[in-house]
Amino acid sequence: MNTRVWTAGHTTGGPLDDVFRLVRARVADVVIERRVKQDEADDDDLFLIRMVTNPEPLELECRPGGRPPFIVSDEYSWIDARDSAEAAEAVYELLSA
Repeated sequence: MNTRVWTAGHTTGGPLDDVFRLVRARVADVVIERRVKQDEADDDDLFLIRMVTNPEPLELECRPGGRPPFIVSDEYSWIDARDSAEAAEAVYELLSA
């Protein structure tokens, strides 16, 4: 899967920006990457989120423009989040597991 690093300077213009702002405020060594779409028919945005010390990422999927619903998942869990606060909490919960 091709990805690119998603820094604090990158924005979607949607609620996803708040998710990443909240996560970065709680987790200093977080790495966020965005999947580079291979197919224009794919209308979901997929982000990989991990700690610098852990190569296994979480996945966060959202609608175009960084809009909810947000789906946060790892190998064992799947959390549906309706808004930015729920999504940020889900990311933090799975990163802390």
